[in-house]
Amino acid sequence: MLQDADRTRILAISPHLDDAVLSVGASLAQAEQDGGKVTVFTVFAGSAAPPYSPAAERFHARWGLSPTEDAPLRRRNEDIAALDQLGAGHRHGRFLDAIYRRSPDGQWLLHHNEGSMVRQQSPANNHDLVAAIREDIESMIAECDPTLVLTCVAIGKHPDHKATRDATLLAARERGIPLRLWQDLPYAAYSQDLAELPDGLRLGSPELSFVDEEARTRKFQAMKHYATQLSVLDGPNKNLFAKLDEHARNAAPDGGYNETTWPVIRYAAE
Repeated sequence: MLQDADRTRILAISPHLDDAVLSVGASLAQAEQDGGKVTVFTVFAGSAAPPYSPAAERFHARWGLSPTEDAPLRRRNEDIAALDQLGAGHRHGRFLDAIYRRSPDGQWLLHHNEGSMVRQQSPANNHDLVAAIREDIESMIAECDPTLVLTCVAIGKHPDHKATRDATLLAARERGIPLRLWQDLPYAAYSQDLAELPDGLRLGSPELSFVDEEARTRKFQAMKHYATQLSVLDGPNKNLFAKLDEHARNAAPDGGYNETTWPVIRYAAE
């Protein structure tokens, strides 16, 4: 994924406060070890005021937070510690996570089905959100002057992942900056349900980025700082760390720890 690593400036655009580390944390650590500069900009990192959606209240309870605690602030502090572990810089965006947002008809964007499952509603119009995110990403590009931009490929079709990806595609391609999309982990270990790319763009061939043991270790150490998220993603019957190791082995049985990205290719839309 990286050439002339000592001169590489990576800007990773992460939807949420953990996505970049979970998906390409080892690659980011390897880039820093090799002399590159890494900055992670998290789009949906803003603090929300109550009332909260039932989905948000459920997550807050699972994260072990009090009803009045500022959950995004707790998560931003976790993210700072995690990225420090990787040697990466951090920037936190102003947009609200989907669990705090409403759709145009006033309904919560995410809500409960019967039981504890959370169901996604599809927003009727996402153009304004994508345009606003694009403006913030363009500001980050101007600040960081990246030689490579990374973001998610949006496996699982989460609305925040898709909006982040589409805004990044718009911002980066206008400037001719090399862009790669990462495989959303841990979701890719369970699904390959990929949101379609905008017209005129397609994925190139996937590339495995192999890292040394130190970079893998730093990723796993960084992940442990996300205590709120590990309360959901990890546990006796899940073992997130073992699942990520298994996923890497399945991708390259004879290789070491690796993470997958794709280049984005432009083509003439019909």
